Amino acid sequence: MDIVCKWILCVSINMKKEMNKISQIGRILSIKDNIITANGLDNAFLGEVVQFKNLVKDEHLGQIYNLEKNLVKIVLIKGNQKELNSNDLVFRTYNSPKTRVGFSTLGKILTPLGEIINYSELSASNLAYEEIMYTEYEAIEKKAPSIIERESIKTPFLTGINVIDTFLPIGCGQRELIIGDLGTGKTSLALTAILNQARYNNYFNRVWREVENNNDIFGKAGNYIPCIYVGIGQKRSEIARIKQLLTIKNVFNFTTIVFTSSDQPASIQFLAPYAGCTIGEWYRDKGYRALIIYDELSQHAVAYRQMSLLLRRPPGREAYPGDIFYVHSRLLERAAQMRKTKGAGALTALPIVETKGGDISAYVPTNIISITDGQIFLSKDLANKGVRPAVSITLSVSRVGSNAQTSLMRDLSRKLKADYSFYTTYKGIDKLGGDVDAVVSYYLKRGLRTDEYFKQDLYNAANYGKQVISIYAISNGLLDRIPVSEINNFFDILFNNSFKNELAEDYLTAETFPIYYNLDEMDLFLYCNDLETTKSTFVLINKWIINVCNSYIKNIQ
Repeated sequence: MDIVCKWILCVSINMKKEMNKISQIGRILSIKDNIITANGLDNAFLGEVVQFKNLVKDEHLGQIYNLEKNLVKIVLIKGNQKELNSNDLVFRTYNSPKTRVGFSTLGKILTPLGEIINYSELSASNLAYEEIMYTEYEAIEKKAPSIIERESIKTPFLTGINVIDTFLPIGCGQRELIIGDLGTGKTSLALTAILNQARYNNYFNRVWREVENNNDIFGKAGNYIPCIYVGIGQKRSEIARIKQLLTIKNVFNFTTIVFTSSDQPASIQFLAPYAGCTIGEWYRDKGYRALIIYDELSQHAVAYRQMSLLLRRPPGREAYPGDIFYVHSRLLERAAQMRKTKGAGALTALPIVETKGGDISAYVPTNIISITDGQIFLSKDLANKGVRPAVSITLSVSRVGSNAQTSLMRDLSRKLKADYSFYTTYKGIDKLGGDVDAVVSYYLKRGLRTDEYFKQDLYNAANYGKQVISIYAISNGLLDRIPVSEINNFFDILFNNSFKNELAEDYLTAETFPIYYNLDEMDLFLYCNDLETTKSTFVLINKWIINVCNSYIKNIQ
């Protein structure tokens, strides 16, 4: 009797295994607009990747988005739907989508699934590295770190953009939205932040690692900032331009581009920011401070809307699906500053959103504003006047604020912020005619020079030391005698051209020469110390600026 029972049990187990094998294979019922309806995949899970035709080649991949009674709806994420037919086999892979991660992604343009687009352009050393190094792949969809795993944001992230580093500081691990109309310079602003990391990745790294090591065991990795640029539905010519710019500026070697073109299916465009985030999280979890740029999330929302409508999901406001807020929140919440017990790494996110007619009250912009830690609003009016960057200070905010500034920058910018606040109140009063009060005139002078200082050339990142000295000069009234139109020219001579200028001996004295000569090396000193510690240094800086100012005024008269 026992033998019969065992035999029946074995038969039932084998039958169950065979039934499971059968349920792992389905068949295509219909194909339309990259949406595939299949049956026979009763045990598949939501978000699972499936293969078509055979398991040997992965030329055609899909992802399950809808689970219905006896049916699944699959979105094609790789391959051409014209090569698939009804009744073709569908195989489960038991995996969610994955992408390539690690140092092997640096200097490459990738698809969201980790395939190298610019393979033919790679150098021999890069190709050799690909051959000998193990390539890691990680899931595109991940859970955001919990509150317990996070730490408050207090490490400055230097963008090299004067108005941002002074009035709208960004910290490592922060999510700062860049929002504005078409043609206001959103992408240029974000790329400048990448360009500014060249100085700190290539110059500061050796010295700063030693300094950090004294206080932080994770300091070795802490100052290297790998960058990820995610282009969602971009033109191929635009990505080629960005790649050329990064290469010329010598920053492509620590940058990864995740690219989907506008002619690709909405499904692959939808995956792009999540893939880029996974690459950034790999660095974050290793203790690095990474930067990721999403260009742009309004196009990402359009791709998700298109996909949802094709899947026959019920539309909501502006035809977007009801979970569009969750789609973006689960992406942006993955940017974080981690605790020391979790590696002390950080992932800083700069999402970009395009507005129509300056309307920031539209559905997607308001959603993302409520998720992020602040926004940088780029004004169309300022852009039309030729102001670059066209940042509207009154409509922009950083919710981390001065916590993300060094103590020296915080002390110097506090007075400048107060003066600028009064300037915005009284701005334009001098055009009404009549006498202007001396106090009001003081604020107008200071504000006009601040506005002029905030104007920067395209892709021209300012280093930290020069920013500190410039803010010190403006906030202490050392430039009140310089005409407003000459402010940037004055700073150009002050910092860059003293040796080249034929009047260099007028601008430099024996006492102030060491300040100029060691200007590049002063960044680290000014970064690590507060106003009280650097008081004696600023006495010399004060003399240097006044001396150059006197000589400059004499020469332009």
